[in-house]
Amino acid sequence: MARHLDSECWATPSAQDYSEVCEIPDPEVYCPTPSLVRLPSGRILCSFALLTRVNRLPGRPDHEIKTLFWISDDNGDTWQEQGKVKLGDGLAFVHHDKLYLLCNRSGRDDIVLVESRDEGVTWSKPQLLFKGRFWNTFTPHAVLGSTLYWSFGMGNHEGNFNRTGSRIVLVAGDLSAQSLMDQSAWRISPHLTYPGTPDGLSTGLVAQVDPGKTYPGAPTPPGGLTFRDQAPDIGDHWLEPNVVNVNGKVRVYVRLRVDGQATPHMCAICDVNDDGKKLELCFTQFHPLPGNCYFHIIRDEPEGYFWTPTNMPTRAQDVAWGREMAAHGLGGGAGNERRFLMLWYSLDALSWFPAGCVARWPSPGQGFNYNAMLIDGNDLLISSRTAKNSRNQHDNDRVTVHRVRNFRKRAMNLYPVL
Repeated sequence: MARHLDSECWATPSAQDYSEVCEIPDPEVYCPTPSLVRLPSGRILCSFALLTRVNRLPGRPDHEIKTLFWISDDNGDTWQEQGKVKLGDGLAFVHHDKLYLLCNRSGRDDIVLVESRDEGVTWSKPQLLFKGRFWNTFTPHAVLGSTLYWSFGMGNHEGNFNRTGSRIVLVAGDLSAQSLMDQSAWRISPHLTYPGTPDGLSTGLVAQVDPGKTYPGAPTPPGGLTFRDQAPDIGDHWLEPNVVNVNGKVRVYVRLRVDGQATPHMCAICDVNDDGKKLELCFTQFHPLPGNCYFHIIRDEPEGYFWTPTNMPTRAQDVAWGREMAAHGLGGGAGNERRFLMLWYSLDALSWFPAGCVARWPSPGQGFNYNAMLIDGNDLLISSRTAKNSRNQHDNDRVTVHRVRNFRKRAMNLYPVL
């Protein structure tokens, strides 16, 4: 006999309660990853772009309206809007007491940099760094010596993002330059194309739910199925690269979509070669990484552990369950559950150990996804693109921040004794 989710027999998440940064009431608008950045004043910044699904064009899946900057003066308990800039999502970071946003123009055009000297209230004019079409949400960057590394996704040769043949590039900024706003302080690598899925890794279940088809079962919600403008997919590809300094070696961990999301728990790992002039990415291997969606890897220096929050699906290859989700208007197949937010730790950013559940929703139409992290003393703050009452698990109706208290006590000692 099934037990109710709220039964006292079940384990409870470590940070189900949250502070709310803001609500997003428009069902046609959602945000990518909410950043978490400690500012020179000690305040915490949460920034995120607003994207709309209105008037989308081929190769331009969403339209960035603006990026918002919210500030907390009480370590994440309450939030106030601080400023905004009419640019797309990107990397917010601090250098020499200045706040920067490395990002795109609206429409995923170009790579630009803007600077704020008042913690996000006002912003400089965008400095063009590289022409083209690029995109990444707030993923980790790495600093090695005096060089900052971050990675962008690119469309395929037809200009379409999140499709077969997707590509990534690496950018490098010279932190010793007199001004980061000088275009000469930045370099970019040649693009690297998704190497293709090895035989035996794919299940062939990508067509388990046909996009746009209504399956018998529960009534379709008002407005029709979600993701209704998305073309039938799409082939295996990679997106949303994380750049991580692994014991002095810069590596790029890239999210995979294999069989849609029917084959989760895998990422691609690329290594960075940089002699100070020539900058390149080299694909190294596929490797397990628990979860089915965006991930965000950081290093906690006291113990030398890496940490990441990810979403865990409950039955990614259950065709019947995927069709039942579609009958309720939830796209992406059975592997697209985003309701369980889990926490993991590792010594080498390869082998991951569970640290428990941060938060969970009861319905597959809800989600705690696209999570960034910030260490706050003994606690870990985790942001979330949260779908509580939105029309699906992907498009959020609020931005939340969760506090995992004494997070290091959730980890075992992984260091061997010889």
